[in-house]
Formats: sequence, structure tokens, C-alpha cells
Amino acid sequence: MLFTGDTVAASPVDGSVMPGVFNLDRNLTVTALHRLAALDADVACFGHGAPLTRRASAALREAADSHRPTP
Repeated sequence: MLFTGDTVAASPVDGSVMPGVFNLDRNLTVTALHRLAALDADVACFGHGAPLTRRASAALREAADSHRPTP
């Protein structure tokens, strides 16, 4: 089980996983998302949005693949 806090959120519209919007440094947030995506978690609880109760790592990796830190 992974608790992401505000680093990651689940969209209230479609449940997709995305970097949290309540962060001041986007690059740090995206870097943290990549670190969380490297973990093996089946369940993830977010600071905002519904939890993922299965295949959380796959959803986190998909979100990380679509967000890259800027150089």
C-alpha cells in the first residue's frame, strides 16, 4: 500500500493518475512521481481523489511515462 500525499492525485472526472496540482515545483513533483512509479504497490491512496485498489503501480508508471521533468 502506497500513500502518495499531494505528490499524486486521481482525477475526479475519469480516475486517471496525474501529478498533484498543489505543488510549487513541477520538476520536483514529476521527479517524485517517477520515484513512486518505480515502487511495487497494488493499492495507492492519494491526497486528492479516490484510491486505486488494484494495479496501482501500472497506473503510476503510465502517468510517469506521460510526464517528464523539464531540463
